[in-house]
Amino acid sequence: MLGAVALIASKGRSAKPAKRIALIGDSYAIGLGEELEKLLPDFEWEGHVGTTTRQWANRVRTACDRCGDWLTAFKPDVVLVSLGVNDGATMDPTYYQSIVRGIQAIGAKPVWIEPPAAVQTVSRDVISTLGVQTIPATTTPLSSDGLHPRDYEPWAKQIVEALRG
Repeated sequence: MLGAVALIASKGRSAKPAKRIALIGDSYAIGLGEELEKLLPDFEWEGHVGTTTRQWANRVRTACDRCGDWLTAFKPDVVLVSLGVNDGATMDPTYYQSIVRGIQAIGAKPVWIEPPAAVQTVSRDVISTLGVQTIPATTTPLSSDGLHPRDYEPWAKQIVEALRG
């Protein structure tokens, strides 16, 4: 997963929950963002292929473009985070913690989305130490690349259900 492909969108919908929700992250955020905007009424997102927690924490513009700068103006209640798989085998928890603190500093609740269950990654170990709500790993079948879901709709629905719970 090389290069930074960005997709940014916002849409108003009449579905529940009636919270202002944002999503930031890697390629999972791109697939999830497209589906979540169909399900959530006040939602914005930013996703970039191949990005890491280090790049988001350090605001590396060549990797994450706006790097969530719009979050302060959007004033989300909840920020979903889909990051960690691209960090490789050596995770640095300080980047994860920096992202959590940044979200909390704008008055939002960070909620980390675990990668799909079939994806082997040590990021789950770091995510479990953050002390924030997590969305459990989806069991949605993966595409032939062994990394991305064939269909993001079921995963998005699981996330909305977890937010309601």
